Amino acid sequence: MMKHPLLLALLLVVALVTACTDDTRFTVNGTMEGAPTTNLRFSYYNGQAHIQGLTAVRDGAFTFAGSTREPAIIELYDNEYRPLGRLFAANGDEITCHIDPANPYRLTASGNPHLQRWTAWLNDHAAPLLLQPVADSLVEAYVAAHPADIVSTLLVITMSDASTTRGLHRADSLMSLIEPAARPMAITGSFNALIEAALQGPDARLHDLAARIYNHGPDTIRIASEPLWLITVSTDGPGRRDSVLPLLRHAAARKNAPGIIDISIDPDTTTWRRVARRDSATWTQAWLPGGTAAAGLDSLAIPALPFYILADSTGRQLLRSPLPSKIYERL
Repeated sequence: MMKHPLLLALLLVVALVTACTDDTRFTVNGTMEGAPTTNLRFSYYNGQAHIQGLTAVRDGAFTFAGSTREPAIIELYDNEYRPLGRLFAANGDEITCHIDPANPYRLTASGNPHLQRWTAWLNDHAAPLLLQPVADSLVEAYVAAHPADIVSTLLVITMSDASTTRGLHRADSLMSLIEPAARPMAITGSFNALIEAALQGPDARLHDLAARIYNHGPDTIRIASEPLWLITVSTDGPGRRDSVLPLLRHAAARKNAPGIIDISIDPDTTTWRRVARRDSATWTQAWLPGGTAAAGLDSLAIPALPFYILADSTGRQLLRSPLPSKIYERL
């Protein structure tokens, strides 16, 4: 073993460099104020599906890894889905961060220049950002001053009030000020679809739905029968397994659970029945033919799949989003 010390040393260096520059994933190593022992939830869109994960926090320290070829916004939550902050990462990044559970804007992080500038700005404005009108003004000022900075895009996406048509119109105006190179499709795709749907006027109310119900047959779902509805629209695939199902189970387990309509627009009932049987659901599983143009869905301007809607007993849409994280926050 000692005959080739130089060769062994070179091989060791190569192994260490390879281990430290893994471009197939990103890693996050963090600490939490107060050094608690708890759970940390994270979610992000990797370009194909919304990924959700859970990691243990022991004495305030945690670590997790993920994979996304294009840069992604990573949402962080506590065990009860209360927001703890956001990160921005892609494969190859080694992120370090510190979380302050008292204010998600006080998260500090490093690992890539965009993330560092973003979290530093949020830290500097942590208190006023808790007030939406003030936050709107601060974001507008940053975008006007930094139209070529991807942080402008991150702020518009994460700080805009996406629950109202007015908020989405404002976001559309701000996004138009940002240079194309600073708003990559990887992080703006879903948000742009949401804005497009808003501009088309998605204020249409949800009406009673005539659908095929699993283990029941054709029926009509009466919207007035529940004070609050969670409607998910999806097809079989990773997006359903990784994003839709965890949300449905979380909503169904709540003490004051909303009425739940889990709508499949799979191309045939065979696929739908197989998925429904596998889910072992306690909520209403419905199938509608015709995709997003199906009767009852056509007026809702579903811009992406999976998609999530919260509605009241009159059918008024309270929240529309392609992001399950927004529903978790509202519930």
